[in-house]
Amino acid sequence: MTTRREFLKRSSALAVLPLIPAMNLEALAAGKVPMDDPAAKALRYVEDATTAKRADKMGVAAADQLCSNCRFYITAKAEGDFAPCLLFQNRLVAGPGWCAGWVPMA
Repeated sequence: MTTRREFLKRSSALAVLPLIPAMNLEALAAGKVPMDDPAAKALRYVEDATTAKRADKMGVAAADQLCSNCRFYITAKAEGDFAPCLLFQNRLVAGPGWCAGWVPMA
């Protein structure tokens, strides 16, 4: 027998499921990350990595750190030089760009 508490937990979880695809579609339709975006400013995102002040990180030289070789860059969905980035809610970032959230691919 299901308790009322279990029923309410399951019901509330099921109520959110239809919203998940809509949230992902909105993020993908958002386009490129604007340079004045608060998240872009916080992570010091630039579309040209050569203009960023970077330091060696995780054993990778600063000059080799690009969005295109970051763990959060979704290469499979690239559109030219731009692809979605998980750090920016799947909005498009430049492959030759850089941000402070850069992490090497696994």
